[in-house]
Amino acid sequence: MSSPDKNIEHFGATLAALDQEVNWDLVATVYCDGDSEGFFDDERRNAVLDAGLKVASDLGEALEPGGRSLYVGAAVAELAPMLFEAIVLGRRVVWKALPSVEMEELTRALRAVSVEGRSALPIPKTEPWLGRELGRCDHVWMTSVLTDPDAFPALHDALYQRQGTPEAVGGGHPKEERRRARELVDEALVASGEGAVISTSDEEVQVWEAAAEDFGLTLEVAPTGRMSGVVGDVIRRGRLRRRA
Repeated sequence: MSSPDKNIEHFGATLAALDQEVNWDLVATVYCDGDSEGFFDDERRNAVLDAGLKVASDLGEALEPGGRSLYVGAAVAELAPMLFEAIVLGRRVVWKALPSVEMEELTRALRAVSVEGRSALPIPKTEPWLGRELGRCDHVWMTSVLTDPDAFPALHDALYQRQGTPEAVGGGHPKEERRRARELVDEALVASGEGAVISTSDEEVQVWEAAAEDFGLTLEVAPTGRMSGVVGDVIRRGRLRRRA
């Protein structure tokens, strides 16, 4: 069994290798409508890494080694916490995402680094999934997913309270988007349940609370949060408890 110091050293080396391997200009095209050159410059990448390391440290205190986490819609901002769980905590990370240029590039880079380091790293899976197929997950990460302006434009405006403001995205189908959002959260609840840790954003908490209530659960949310990388949402960590 590897020592904690060796695991942390491996974690740091893997993050550094990924930073060198990823085609950041290609990934940036997903985040920018116009010219994306230089979007992920050294300053931005360092800021994303710093935010990710802080979240990883929090998860290290909240999660038990050897468990299983479900990451839904994770991307470059979640690389540090996912790799921390896999390498340092020895946890299995199930990563579900929609197909995209970003996922293709991260898959390529992670596989390249995994071969070099002779260790299996989390790889995004883009096929449809059901919660009951995943096995027990004691941690679910779903941040800035239900507020995605491309996938959920109407819900994005509603959750950010931007309806009728200049910042509103506009368009979308409110009822259909809320249905899809609940289906996504419900499947995550099927995979997790009582006692599981939930990482989500301030805006998405209300969707989780409503869904948890229908499962006979309550979500106890920590009063403090962390600022996420790239998007800049506040990430809250909560725990599912059985309702009295």
